[in-house]
Amino acid sequence: MAGIGFELKRVLQRGGIIRVLGVSLAGTAIVAGPWLLSALGIFLIQQYAASALTEARSLFTALIVYCYAFSLVLFSGLHYVFTRQISDLIYQHKNREAGSALASFLLALFALSALVAAAGLLPLRIVGEVSRPVLFLLAAGLLFTVINLNWVIMSFITLLKSYIGILLVYLGGTLISLLGVRFFGALYATAGALLGYALGQCFTAIVLYLMTLKGYAPIRLSLKGFLSYLLRYRLLFLAGLLYAWASWADKIVFWFTLGKRMAGSWFRVFDPYDVPIFFAILTMIPGLIFFTIETETSFYPRLRRFLRCLWKESWTGIIRSKQMMLRTMRAGLREQSILQAICSLTLIILAPAIGHALFGDSVDASTLRLTLGAVFFHALFLTLMIFLFYFELYVQAVAAVLVFFAVNVTASLAIGMMGATRFLGLSYLAGGIAGSVVAGVLLSLSARRIDRTLFARAAGITDSRWN
Repeated sequence: MAGIGFELKRVLQRGGIIRVLGVSLAGTAIVAGPWLLSALGIFLIQQYAASALTEARSLFTALIVYCYAFSLVLFSGLHYVFTRQISDLIYQHKNREAGSALASFLLALFALSALVAAAGLLPLRIVGEVSRPVLFLLAAGLLFTVINLNWVIMSFITLLKSYIGILLVYLGGTLISLLGVRFFGALYATAGALLGYALGQCFTAIVLYLMTLKGYAPIRLSLKGFLSYLLRYRLLFLAGLLYAWASWADKIVFWFTLGKRMAGSWFRVFDPYDVPIFFAILTMIPGLIFFTIETETSFYPRLRRFLRCLWKESWTGIIRSKQMMLRTMRAGLREQSILQAICSLTLIILAPAIGHALFGDSVDASTLRLTLGAVFFHALFLTLMIFLFYFELYVQAVAAVLVFFAVNVTASLAIGMMGATRFLGLSYLAGGIAGSVVAGVLLSLSARRIDRTLFARAAGITDSRWN
């Protein structure tokens, strides 16, 4: 899926401030579209459309956050396997089959999401909290379902060439959500506001899917291919699922140990941590864009050359190609880490001023600093995990993400049960550091003998000496 990086890089090399700005915005939208614009949308709603939320304002925001959180906690493993299936089909130039796989997966995910939404929303007792409870529940179910579809479409649209068009669709969806909150909120209070927000997300999903039909129109509907991939790449599924759990473990633990329950629901929120952590996560964007445009586009051609050398070149040629590939990988990791470190350190230094300017006295500066530091290691871990995926080192990826999850959830439970709020963010930081160390060590050890590993796979050897 590195194609988007190559296309953006070609545009960037033409120069000009407009092109640079366009590439940066397009890259941001594509690598972080739904969750970035959801955060922006919630911020704009709170600033400019809060008058529409005449009742249950906290429930409105909490429900949106829960929809995004549990869409990933429950289904992210499926996203990873689906992306692998699409990548293979595109590599084989089977565009119509890729379109069929997308349509089939979206329909299945729609049905599954609707069932999960019903299970999570029916226990709510919001009569008396919102004036139109039925509309509120229907809008919530629609939002959860379309968010799940958007995650899948986001992975597919990297195949499209209209990057500015994609950016405009995301911005259009955000604008429709904002206007929908004001318009429908004025008519139907908070239930209407939630419906308006969901309609903006529906616009994004529908238009982006229509854009895929030009080159990837489906020819038939079948989940057989996906199910075979799910069985074959079950470790990839597990790695993706555990990664979502590791990323959300601290938030969910603090919700249910330190947070307060929303009246009429099982939702809990904990603003002293939710606010700084969701802001801090946005600071990962510079590193993600750098990876998409520079790190991945430099590494992938050398990986491809190395794979070709395995079957055509002498041993000396293979070693030379491998060393070049590994040098490129290390250089990309180093440069990306430096960029992310500069961004993170600058914000850590300015944390008291930033926190006061954006959030007043509701955010503790030390918590903001810890979460900003944690996001640096989270970004590093994510990059290392992607490299493990490139080499198909799924066992190593599962081991690394399991460490991230175990450390984060264990430390979060300790902090939450002791009520040690001065350590908020420390569990996330510790998990990111531990996961990054394990991922880095496993990647380094495995990459050194990746030529032997690939030969062993081709020969059907499973002996541990080759793993």
